[in-house]
Amino acid sequence: MMNRLLIIDGHALAFRAYFAFAASNLTNSKTGLPSGAVFGFWRMLFKLLQDEKVSHIAFTFDPGTRLHRNDMYEAYKAQRKPMPEDLRPQLKEIYKMIETLEFPMYKMDGIEADDIIGSLCKKFAKDFDEIVILSSDKDLYQVLDKNILMLRGKKGVSEFEKIDPKWVKENIGITREQVTDYMGILGDASDNIPGIKGIGDKGAKTLIQEYGSLEEIYKNLDNIKNKNLAEKLTANKENAFLSRKLATIVTNLKLEIKKSDLKVPNYFDPAKVQFFKDEGYNVLHRDLAKLAGIKLEDAPAPAAKKSKKKGEEAQEEVTPAAPKNLKYIRIKTIDELKKILSKIDPKKPISVDTETTSQDPMLAEILGVSFTQKEGEGYYIALAHSESIYSHLLPGPAEALALFKPILEDPKLSKIGQNIKYDVLVFRNYGIQVKGIEFDTMLASYILTPGERRHNMDDMATDYLNYKTITYDELVGTGKKKQNLYDIDPDRVSEYACEDADITLRLYHVLEKKLEGTSEKIFKDVEMPLIDVLGEMEFTGVSVEKEYFEGLSTVFEKKILEHEKNIHFYAGRQFNINSTKELQVVLFEDLRLPAEKKTQTGFSTDHSVLESLQGSHPIIDDLLAIRKFSKLKSTYSDSLPTLINPKTGRIHTSYNQTIAATGRLSSTNPNLQNIPIKDEEGRLLRKGFFPGKGLEILSLDYSQIELRIMAHFSNDPQMIDAYQSGADIHRRTAAGLFGVKEKDVTPEMRNKAKVVNFSVIYGVTSFGLSNNLRIARKEAKEFIERYFAQYTGVKEYMESTVEFCKKNGYVETLLGRRRYLPDINSTHKMASEAAKRVAINSPIQGTSADMIKLAMLKIHDHIQKKSLKSRIILQVHDELVFEVDKKEKDEFFAFAKKEMEDALPLKVPVTVEGKFGKNWDEAH
Repeated sequence: MMNRLLIIDGHALAFRAYFAFAASNLTNSKTGLPSGAVFGFWRMLFKLLQDEKVSHIAFTFDPGTRLHRNDMYEAYKAQRKPMPEDLRPQLKEIYKMIETLEFPMYKMDGIEADDIIGSLCKKFAKDFDEIVILSSDKDLYQVLDKNILMLRGKKGVSEFEKIDPKWVKENIGITREQVTDYMGILGDASDNIPGIKGIGDKGAKTLIQEYGSLEEIYKNLDNIKNKNLAEKLTANKENAFLSRKLATIVTNLKLEIKKSDLKVPNYFDPAKVQFFKDEGYNVLHRDLAKLAGIKLEDAPAPAAKKSKKKGEEAQEEVTPAAPKNLKYIRIKTIDELKKILSKIDPKKPISVDTETTSQDPMLAEILGVSFTQKEGEGYYIALAHSESIYSHLLPGPAEALALFKPILEDPKLSKIGQNIKYDVLVFRNYGIQVKGIEFDTMLASYILTPGERRHNMDDMATDYLNYKTITYDELVGTGKKKQNLYDIDPDRVSEYACEDADITLRLYHVLEKKLEGTSEKIFKDVEMPLIDVLGEMEFTGVSVEKEYFEGLSTVFEKKILEHEKNIHFYAGRQFNINSTKELQVVLFEDLRLPAEKKTQTGFSTDHSVLESLQGSHPIIDDLLAIRKFSKLKSTYSDSLPTLINPKTGRIHTSYNQTIAATGRLSSTNPNLQNIPIKDEEGRLLRKGFFPGKGLEILSLDYSQIELRIMAHFSNDPQMIDAYQSGADIHRRTAAGLFGVKEKDVTPEMRNKAKVVNFSVIYGVTSFGLSNNLRIARKEAKEFIERYFAQYTGVKEYMESTVEFCKKNGYVETLLGRRRYLPDINSTHKMASEAAKRVAINSPIQGTSADMIKLAMLKIHDHIQKKSLKSRIILQVHDELVFEVDKKEKDEFFAFAKKEMEDALPLKVPVTVEGKFGKNWDEAH
């Protein structure tokens, strides 16, 4: 059906995009400004246009001025919070882009988008086979008709629910014609429409179902048996009719618009596709180019441009063009493989990549290996698989890998890879110890742009090579059409695999030059050698007791049920606690708790909101508790037993070097970094981790390392003296904050000072500290002022660090790890203030990360040289966990502790604490 009109509530789409991508912290590659809302807006629109196949379109927006409904009711929408500061400029950007791309857009002074939508529907109802409204506003239910329906956001970014008159009848229990009367009674908290206080959704629905309209309800007041209900109706009659009027959508606006004005523009026009790239939206450019059938590799290479990084000498940067004559070969016989391998040049680096059956390297079977030493070339060894439908492949891996093994294990032959740790682990499971690892393109990209998330090969090929790769999804398909890699034509897989090896080599040649003079030392001396250490840790894995965690799940389930009973008691009824909608009703309608953050589906019930409501009602503590135990159960006690490797009987977590912008490691499958540190539940979880036979668990943990690093950076005499003299830093801080002698500091004072100590190094504001300590903002402000009066060097460090960042565009750790912060000079206050806080903390967190990584390198090297049975098994924040052979324990403890303390000398002593145990908890 192509004669279709799509009407979009532009503000609703922009807000949906903003919140969907808020956690991603996306920035524009050209301006460095926040761009999550812009990115999400256009990505959702492109998908909608592909899915809905509409011929005509109209964007509508609210005016941003006083509304005509305010003349009827001054308080209309008065309680709405102002638009987020970082959304406002993005909305202006969206307006500009809509106009540039020639999409029809309508905005009128004093008139809400809903009224424009209603009038468009009325005007063009007979001109289109179907009109589709994209909005989340339930007021619009009243304009639905047999050929007018709504798309309302369901979940995720691009999943929508279709709503028509039948849906309204079945799900709300009223007709579309009764929507305004229903709203007259119920009101709308989001728009500050009063309705009838004390009558909720169920009561409003029942009245409308019985009497049909407000007029009929008030004609039959004497017949309403519930006197309390009748009194509410009588007392609020004026509000009811006013509310109905406010909720009624205008459908007769004079719109000088013709059907032809609404035609979908040709957004596939090459100039419009290029517009996204010119404006700094590289991913959107790539997505639209793909939809438009424009091949990026055929596009001309961009002109030379000057380097924009502050503090560096401007250099000419020319994006290399992709080779046109590609030589990708699938090796079909063992003799052919021998011949090609014999031509490997030992003086040139070799790019290597594996194709496997799993993303988990400890479970993956090798399906093939690709390699190259020359740009534009690639060779692929396609191996047979027992379940494959193809027989014209080399036999199983044994013979082919035996021929390849000497090359991989030759330490003099440099190996290049993209996320090469994965390939190293895969090869190790086949008895091959890869040596001579020189360069990982993913790591290099991360070191150059640690704040970005574009370190995958497809994005890097676009950014650095102006080349469009074959993506994995394009090769295997998605959803129900997704195939196993071994069921795809080997020649197609060969092209994909050879391209991977080729692109990796080309990226190596580009990135190697870009690293020169920036963070080259961090890359070569820390991150690249760490691949061996992490690979060894992942291969070793850790033992967990399956039965213990199964029992712990039962314990957590009982606690969940206890808190559920409490919640239902406080609510006065049973309801689905996991339903956001039902919880919204209980908290903000039934219990009348203060509502704060507004989302697409009503007032937010997320964790931060519940935390802010603590103390307002006892139900909140139970809700937070139930969420905590549910998360612990699903994330750990339920899932850990399922992650036990059937071959090794151990869990093999994956360590990520390219996620945290500060340089810290993260882990996945499972994520061990999020196990609670202090509370009882964290202890219960750690009890389930135990050592192998004849071994003990040793945990070594840096003590107050970030505060010690702050003392080093700030050179503050008070802080340095505290650490050099062995004083209690929290007690000393408390003495200054509360104006007492150190001996008179109470435990409560010390606890508050501890929060202040760790908050200040994160650049906390008085607002943030007041939340952390649950004190008045004025008191928090005084604490910060007293803190800086006590530790003057800290204040000077913060100011000088921000100034350095403003001048140079980055901050760096003691080892020279850089964090680029373009927002530091933003005219957008929220963005610049956030960048200042990151600038203050990044050198500290980053130095801490560098320190523990250096310690891991030294300890690993010692283990290898001495052929010890002891080994590193876990890294969690500032803690290293080991399995130690009982015969080696005394010597190993002393050595490992010393290496951690001496890894990166500071102006103050670095202290490491630790002990042995029968499980991780005993050692922690």
